[in-house]
Amino acid sequence: MQNALDILQKYWKHQSFREPQLEIINSVLKNNDTFALLPTGGGKSVCFQIPALMMPGVCLVISPLIALIEDQVKNLNNKGIKATAIFGGSSMSDIDAVFDNCLFGNYKFLYISPERLQQTWILERIENLRINLIAIDEAHCISQWGHDFRPAYLQLSKLKDIFTDTPTIALTASANKRVINDICTILRLKDPKIFTKSFYRSNIIYGVYKVESKLNTLEKILKKNTAPTIIYARNRRETQMYSDHLNNLGYSATFFHGGLPINEKKKRLQSWLEEKTLIMVSTNAFGMGIDKHNVKNVVHIQIPENIENYYQESGRAGRNNQKAFATILISGNELAECEQTFLKGLFDKEYLKKIYRKLNNFLKIAYGEGFNTTHSFNFNHFCLHYKFNYKQAFNALQFLDRQGIIKFTHDNNNKTKLLFTVNSGELLDAVDGNEREESILYFILRYYQGIHEFETDLDLNLISEHVDLPIEFIVKSLESWNEMGICEYTPEVNDMTIVFNEAWEEDRPLYRTFPFLEQQNTLKTNQFKSMLFYIENTDICKNKILLKYFDEVFLEDCGSCSACIEKSRAQKLDNHRLKEQILLNLADNPATIEELSLKTQMDQNDIILGIQLLLEENKIIVNNKNQYTLLI
Repeated sequence: MQNALDILQKYWKHQSFREPQLEIINSVLKNNDTFALLPTGGGKSVCFQIPALMMPGVCLVISPLIALIEDQVKNLNNKGIKATAIFGGSSMSDIDAVFDNCLFGNYKFLYISPERLQQTWILERIENLRINLIAIDEAHCISQWGHDFRPAYLQLSKLKDIFTDTPTIALTASANKRVINDICTILRLKDPKIFTKSFYRSNIIYGVYKVESKLNTLEKILKKNTAPTIIYARNRRETQMYSDHLNNLGYSATFFHGGLPINEKKKRLQSWLEEKTLIMVSTNAFGMGIDKHNVKNVVHIQIPENIENYYQESGRAGRNNQKAFATILISGNELAECEQTFLKGLFDKEYLKKIYRKLNNFLKIAYGEGFNTTHSFNFNHFCLHYKFNYKQAFNALQFLDRQGIIKFTHDNNNKTKLLFTVNSGELLDAVDGNEREESILYFILRYYQGIHEFETDLDLNLISEHVDLPIEFIVKSLESWNEMGICEYTPEVNDMTIVFNEAWEEDRPLYRTFPFLEQQNTLKTNQFKSMLFYIENTDICKNKILLKYFDEVFLEDCGSCSACIEKSRAQKLDNHRLKEQILLNLADNPATIEELSLKTQMDQNDIILGIQLLLEENKIIVNNKNQYTLLI
């Protein structure tokens, strides 16, 4: 049998393990239940993938993130390792094929979401497999105190009843002591071996700066370090705006967000990975599963939602252990605006009741009906019809999904389509005098190159953000242009699919979710306050704030973050003034420490510090009367 290092070198092309990967792998191979807390970039996946390859059977991997599942399955298959997955939309025949492959096809990894494991027939099929290891990724989701609680994770302890002798490994990149205890208890880990790696990244320089112009500051940052950079922006409009600005300044930049076609995402990602493009301006849709070792800068030109997300995103810098920079830029009244936006995203139980009622009404679900039925609809139309805030409504549906009331999927790539059939001059003539339609047209022409040549997907939310007009008005404008014969317009079709896991009984299915909703709002509010404290506080070392958040003690200041640098500057200024006062008072006559304290009205400890500094600089000496005098 190959040893762990042989497998690492053969499939991952690394010559050695990072600490404590090998210890974790050995723990699993000894059949121990194991918990691993490895911060971003710590290499969690190999901790279960390598021992699974060393044992006969299939590794069952539970993960809540479809994108991460797809990424890991693809990467394993590219390495020549057989891996497969069961997704939310998989048909019965697809699932049968997956289980047959795991039984007879020498597959080593089966990835599945926690929600799927709530289905009895899925568990029965898994019971027939030779499971060699249960790997629970993003394990913080099991704790109601974790930053991404998912009730479906609470059911995973059932696996202990089925696979009594199979080891379990729980992995996460962020958890405090309370969450770690929850994970081990709820998963019923037996005498778990616990491995935690420090959150301290000594090579990352953390900085928070209030600036007049983010673009000018970005230019200064990039002039110092032109190596690969990630810039996180607030929304899709800003990703393109900053990308365009940087390209105009001569930098190599592109933008990335969830609304881009899949092929375009792949093309831009590959260009950045190969360093044909050095700067990626993105929403937080970018970064998952990406392991680029030489990222020099991660710059946030928006305020992250919480410290967990910020630590993960900033941790994409400096994975080669070389000096790297994690910077947040804020300007104007941004903190207050961000707080207002955050509060708008929260909702209470009355709002949740309203969303749930309107959803059932919109889809024409009769009382007592709807269980296990699937419905497709247009989310924009739903929000417009009931005048719901888009973000708040989306958050509410996401909450219902995580609570198991519904299962929803949202297709970001299902867009309105448009092709202009006349030249730009004729288009401008057609909307001449209508300022609002002109602003829509100008943006479309500038943003969607090639729209005269082929049918192009439009992102109505992006257009609405940029021109500051409601989607309803944009749709009416497109319909009007279509009637005028200046374009071919195809309205967006259904972009959201809902499966009801409960029959429609007014508010009754929601009652069990209300305590979780209240707890979620409290947790999110506390997380946001912690993020604001990190940004606003200029006295405490940034590393100290980050590590304290994760229950880790960091005794000394790092000396390199923006807070430490500012303190150092202030100290130098204070020391300069202190020395100046002492020299002025020694200009006429020598004096003792007590005499200097009386003359300057300063504390004796401060005088002693100033004397020490001046002695080191050879500016004063001590005479035979134990007085200090100027060195001439």
